[in-house]
Amino acid sequence: MYTFLIWCVSLALRVVAMWNGKIRLFVRGRKGVLARIKEAVEGHDGIIWFHTASMGEFEEARPVMEAVRRRYPDRKILLTFFSPSGYEMRKNWSTADWVFYLPLDTCRNARKFVETVRPAKAVFTIGEFWFNYLKQLKRHHVDTYIMSVLASKDSPYTKWYGGPYRKVLRTVYKCVMVKNAETAEVLRGFGCSNVAVTGDARFDRVASVASEEWHDKIVEKWLDGKKAAVSGSSGPREDALFLSLAEHYPQDKFMFVPHELEEGPIRHIMDSLGDRALLYSHLEYVSSSGTPKDVRDSLLNTLGGYQVLVVDKIGMLSRLYRYGWCALIGGGFDNLPHSVMEAVIYGMPVSMGPQYHKNSQFLDLMKSGAATPVETESDILEWYEKYRGNKDLVEEIKELEAEYCRDNIGATERIMDILC
Repeated sequence: MYTFLIWCVSLALRVVAMWNGKIRLFVRGRKGVLARIKEAVEGHDGIIWFHTASMGEFEEARPVMEAVRRRYPDRKILLTFFSPSGYEMRKNWSTADWVFYLPLDTCRNARKFVETVRPAKAVFTIGEFWFNYLKQLKRHHVDTYIMSVLASKDSPYTKWYGGPYRKVLRTVYKCVMVKNAETAEVLRGFGCSNVAVTGDARFDRVASVASEEWHDKIVEKWLDGKKAAVSGSSGPREDALFLSLAEHYPQDKFMFVPHELEEGPIRHIMDSLGDRALLYSHLEYVSSSGTPKDVRDSLLNTLGGYQVLVVDKIGMLSRLYRYGWCALIGGGFDNLPHSVMEAVIYGMPVSMGPQYHKNSQFLDLMKSGAATPVETESDILEWYEKYRGNKDLVEEIKELEAEYCRDNIGATERIMDILC
């Protein structure tokens, strides 16, 4: 039944791909992928295979892959993605020897993949349960791990329909590496004894990014010495809330960094703000093209007069947060809350939509007052006004978050001790 559903989904995706660009990348990227994988890995042994679903999961696993590369420079690393948002951004990532889409989880694909790659180790991230792949890995006696697992007493693993997941967690993985003690307790409660509390390696990653020297001339010209409120990985609901802030505080700076670069939502932001907003891609084009120098200099020198910057470019967000003083984090209206750590590492108050419960860091920070759920316009206005201009309170939040980050750094080494 599971494999039949995979085939049905595959067929449906091919139909949707005719008018959806993202799905078209998903489908086209898998054409002939097994043949390309075979050609790439042929003659190589001892491959370490990492699989991540998308960019968020990639960022969780990235510090571990980088640590593997440093410790074992001669070992080959294969990285696979499920989603185009991860693959298209990282298909040329130099730390991995090869980056591919993961073929869909049919019996045939899984068998051919495992028999072709012959991985020495397989590492999955967060909640990747591809049952045919896991079955083949177990059949071929491959040491298989999953990292960054998070579960509560109300998670799907504990429900009546969670039997297949519970069985996999108990019997397939050599070690289930979890983010916190609560998750370990939940898993051990249904007989999963192969559990280790390792924490979240993303803390190590965001700390590394924050320590890097990095500047963006366009953003700095626009800020003109100020700090911005940042809407990171935002969707339409977050955009609406941030637009209301921009209306109420026309003298403040607001940076929109959308999660998806779809023309409709971006155009809505720009149309709503009129001549108060700038589009990053336009500025980047002017700065790097053959635009006459006097025109280019004139535009760059007037950036400071604009209130809003819409950054329509993927892969910059984790570094852009350094230019912010507070942040609204996306995904909280879609039950897919994005990471808050990229913002928290810079010591800023954070907020998120009402469906934040899957984000353990946001839950932790709520207890100290550093994180606030918002749902309505009045909610976000109250949150913004609470911190705006209150330097003492913002500094208090910064110190709380710095301590929180310090307490959680080190997961990468704990994971490495288990893998290697």
